[in-house]
Amino acid sequence: MNITVVGSTNMDLVYLVPHIVKAGETLHSTKHELFFGGKGANQAVTAGQLGANVHFIGNVGADDFGEQIIQNLQNKNVNTAAVQKVGMTGQAIIQLADSGENSIVLFPGANFLVSTKQVEENTERIVSSNVLLLQLEIPMPAVETAATIASQKDVKIILNPAPAHQISDTLLSKISILTPNETELAILTGLKTETEEDLFQSCSLLLQKGVGAVVVTLGAKGAYYMDHYEHGHVQANNVGVKDTTGAGDAFNGALAVGLCHGNTLKDSILYASKVAGFVVTQMGAQPSIPSSFQVNNV
Repeated sequence: MNITVVGSTNMDLVYLVPHIVKAGETLHSTKHELFFGGKGANQAVTAGQLGANVHFIGNVGADDFGEQIIQNLQNKNVNTAAVQKVGMTGQAIIQLADSGENSIVLFPGANFLVSTKQVEENTERIVSSNVLLLQLEIPMPAVETAATIASQKDVKIILNPAPAHQISDTLLSKISILTPNETELAILTGLKTETEEDLFQSCSLLLQKGVGAVVVTLGAKGAYYMDHYEHGHVQANNVGVKDTTGAGDAFNGALAVGLCHGNTLKDSILYASKVAGFVVTQMGAQPSIPSSFQVNNV
């Protein structure tokens, strides 16, 4: 199971609050904690803990946060040989409400210094992978370069289009599996995403643009998926939610692992939902995942 992740790393500064702050409101936090984060790193440590051979391509800052992030990646079975130290480490300022919902402000820092040259220098890592995982917290040229390299060697590409961003039809045509949430799907297609019929129409449009499959993450409602052969809804597990931060990233990392094992798309979604369901019961975006969640044990 060779998985390469090209993406972001952050240090998450989490503030526990009674509710998400409103415009013009000053609100006291009841607690403050530091967690490792970044969509790319979240995906990587999930896949690494689930038994995959993971390489991470990205940047941390030349600072204490950067050193801590590299050590954490290595501790969670992620190869960091392609991680560069430059600038300041990216940060996420997260409000976590008592309800479990969150609001996030990103400072990209070193993540916005990931270059096409850096990606090209790691071509061998990408083309020797079974799956390439991408997100949109690094510059789009770096994302496009990684996708082009992978597509030329038929490496399966999973793109989580977050934060929400317009994506060219050229990039979409290279994507094996696109994993938006409802908001991101609406931005990508310009269509409503309120009903299952809306989801069907939106996913159909993306398949017409060349995407191999679309998996729409719906939070507590599960996921809706469509490829050129089938479509359907997968229910989420009913769990006690503590923190939804990183749930989508865990879903993507586990989806990649399921597919590496040769599972069908639907079975991989079911597996990813179980892993994401565990992550939301823990604090932080990168909790320790028990070995019982590895594919052979589920």
